[in-house]
Amino acid sequence: MNDDTFAGQWKQMRGALRSWWGTLTDDDFEKIGGQKDKLIGVIQERYGYSREQARNEVERRFNEYDGAGGSALSGSGAVVEDLRAKAYEFGANASNMAREATAGVASGLETAGSYLKEKDLGNIAADFAGLIRKYPVQAVLIGAGLIYLLSRSSAGRSVPT
Repeated sequence: MNDDTFAGQWKQMRGALRSWWGTLTDDDFEKIGGQKDKLIGVIQERYGYSREQARNEVERRFNEYDGAGGSALSGSGAVVEDLRAKAYEFGANASNMAREATAGVASGLETAGSYLKEKDLGNIAADFAGLIRKYPVQAVLIGAGLIYLLSRSSAGRSVPT
């Protein structure tokens, strides 16, 4: 497959590329932007191949792609390939979302830790009272929920006689 054909079919080939090289991210695809040399460079970097190994791998895959009439597989195999590409995409998106959630939790913990270091117990109690005054309905609902949970957890324990 020559460079012009590659650039022209870039959007259609992304699913096949995802199934061939599952570690490629959306950022990698944006970086590659339909340029074969950039794809070779990213494959070389991600998989630890030499430049020649990466070039041979890319050529081999594209020859298979061309031989199948422009799809990774023909017939029902194309459906399987499409599902595989979607699964890789879903996995990449889930991974990115988990990374963002982890970063958010870490940031929240850092903020809470610095707050606790800066404030003494009296200031924390005053801030807590201020939150209750600002959000009384939510405070009552949270309190009721905590009481319910505590009563449920203590209901399972037997009292010695």
